[in-house]
Amino acid sequence: MTTEQRSGVAPFTDLDRIVPWLFVVLVYFPLFLHLDALPIRLFDESRLATNTYEMWRTGDMIVTTYQGEPDLWNTKPPLLIWLQSLLFALLGPGELAMRVPSAIAAFLTGWFLLRTIGRTTSAPWMGLIACLVLYTNEGYINMHVARSGDYDALLVLWMTLSAWSIYRWTVEGRPKDILWFFAFLALGVLTKSIQALLFLPGIFLYLLIEGKALLLFRTKQTYLGAVLFLLFVGGFYVVREMCAPGYLEAVWMNEIGGRYGDALEGHRGPWHYYASLLIDHHFRAWWILVPVGMVLGLAHREPAFRRWTALLVCMGSAYLLVISSAGTKLEWYAAPLFPILSALVAIALYVPFVWLWTQRAFLAQLRARVLPFLFLFVVFVGPYSETVGRVYFPEEWPWDQERYAAAHYLQKAYRSSRPIPVDAFSYDDYNAHHAFYVNLMRDRGDAIRMTSKVDLKVGQRVLAVEPFVKDYITTHYDVEVIMEEGPLRVYLITGDHHDAP
Repeated sequence: MTTEQRSGVAPFTDLDRIVPWLFVVLVYFPLFLHLDALPIRLFDESRLATNTYEMWRTGDMIVTTYQGEPDLWNTKPPLLIWLQSLLFALLGPGELAMRVPSAIAAFLTGWFLLRTIGRTTSAPWMGLIACLVLYTNEGYINMHVARSGDYDALLVLWMTLSAWSIYRWTVEGRPKDILWFFAFLALGVLTKSIQALLFLPGIFLYLLIEGKALLLFRTKQTYLGAVLFLLFVGGFYVVREMCAPGYLEAVWMNEIGGRYGDALEGHRGPWHYYASLLIDHHFRAWWILVPVGMVLGLAHREPAFRRWTALLVCMGSAYLLVISSAGTKLEWYAAPLFPILSALVAIALYVPFVWLWTQRAFLAQLRARVLPFLFLFVVFVGPYSETVGRVYFPEEWPWDQERYAAAHYLQKAYRSSRPIPVDAFSYDDYNAHHAFYVNLMRDRGDAIRMTSKVDLKVGQRVLAVEPFVKDYITTHYDVEVIMEEGPLRVYLITGDHHDAP
């Protein structure tokens, strides 16, 4: 038996140097291609877009606002909003400036996953496999994580970096990695508050298994890091409360006690909500290989593989247990699991990859070199092509077409050089995704404004999309339809008869 076969790590010394280049080439399309094609998404991205727009306009870097008032619904710290405001200044306001921070964070998550696996297991090709799995699952490459202006991609970056830092400390014993752990933990909290701490139970479990928990508490960098963490994170929360009292109470209700104990805004589900979501949708192309990777990794002859797998299993299991026990359940809360699950799948795929490489005694030299890479091509060509196709031709889901019809119209109007032929937009439901474009068009001098359906005036050209709003307008006003496009209508108000039944 050769050394290669005994170690289980393929010595691709002459090919390892191309791994980073392959990563850069392959990652561009899933993350950055047509990143600004779809209009701003409803809920979190649109809320953040308004927060960012108002911060960019007012210069208030501490208190995030919505419609000019302190935002006590979106109570997350503003690290992401700071980055987006900076890009508003550099690139101009729009979808690209909103989403580039998330795409870069997703790129860096993959890069550090690649480097961490290569460094700790001497298997850079396994790192590349993990990245390919990460970038070909629907839960990560979608409009709420890697390709959106939401918090989750940046949160995942900081959470994984904090975990990799403490893992490096257990392997290499460098005290500075403990400081990096607390630094990334602080950045995570400043991105999405308490969720950034949810890897800690799994990390502590791993430290107990490795016998490093007591050593961590005997290291002075642990206490220095904890003090710096409290200084920066606690400092922000204190300053924010001083600038706009009531913030800490809102944080407690939105992010800690209320969100964990109760199902806020009706976002509830059974205890197996996330497991079912991963299997049925978010990780459906790969989930069957997760237990295979766990078994192969924990039983591997190389200690580095066993340690790495133990970390992944501890973090993934503990995190899944915590979010499954919470009252509020939202699909993007599973986002931090994707790098972990991808790394486990990579183990399952790397073992046959190495086995094919080591069959030189039975295969011709050329075939022994080609077969492992042919294996990877066959495994990934379908999922990768599907992912690229999905982002190259982004489309709305059928159930979202009416919801985003006006957003597409406003996006197109904003990108044109002509003023929009609309004076008023009446929309009764939550409309942050529309208000963002209306604000931008008003900044350039367009007359459009958000106007209640009961306050329309004769002579106004009114955009409407909701059936009950259109019914109200045609019942209470004399109108002329001057534009009709799918569910969209632009009415010219020619008369007002509000006394009609």
